[in-house]
Amino acid sequence: MIDSGPGVLTDPISGNHIVKVCRDQAVKINSVAQYVAKGLNNGEAVAIIARPSLRKALVDFLVTQGFDIQSFKDQGQIKFLDAEFLLSSLWMDDGIDAEAFEKFVSDPLRVMKLKYDKIRIFGEMVDVLWQKGAFDEAMQLEDRWNDLFKKIEFSLLCTYSFSHLDPSTYDEALERICRCHTHHIPLEVSNLSISSETNELLDSFELAWKRIIEKFNSLTSVPPPIPPA
Repeated sequence: MIDSGPGVLTDPISGNHIVKVCRDQAVKINSVAQYVAKGLNNGEAVAIIARPSLRKALVDFLVTQGFDIQSFKDQGQIKFLDAEFLLSSLWMDDGIDAEAFEKFVSDPLRVMKLKYDKIRIFGEMVDVLWQKGAFDEAMQLEDRWNDLFKKIEFSLLCTYSFSHLDPSTYDEALERICRCHTHHIPLEVSNLSISSETNELLDSFELAWKRIIEKFNSLTSVPPPIPPA
């Protein structure tokens, strides 16, 4: 995993599986809006899989920026899907069903790919599972996305809510998240007037991130070849 700056959020390349852990909803909306707006301006197709509140906030923001959302919909350049409804279609007794994922996620993306060369996706389904404590299922869904990268070229932004996590579980939770993604966007908060308690929590979280990323990168790095004698 690469600890990335904001550039990867606005200008990802195909194969980028980006994660941003958000302290609050305002940060999430702002991050997703940057990701989506740049994609639309670039002539890319955009699929947004989100809960109603986030979809509404995102549309409201894009409209204020001059985007004609209905026109993008009519052209098939932007598609909105409900995260919880789609998740219910993918969920089987043993977790995320591979055939359902192919039918309800892969096939629609292939249709978009026929018309638009590049696709960027925002997915909130993993956060729906994460907030319910379904951590194994969230990671299973991330693995489905990673399998899809082998079949279709696209970039994917995932967000996770940080506020409900117990600091004692940071390392375990972040290690699982690190395993599934290629890029991490550093944590930020929308409200600069935060309490000392929140500051302490943020510092603890950032230290955990750095510790896990260093561990992850040390385990996945490939040593340079030994030169011939």
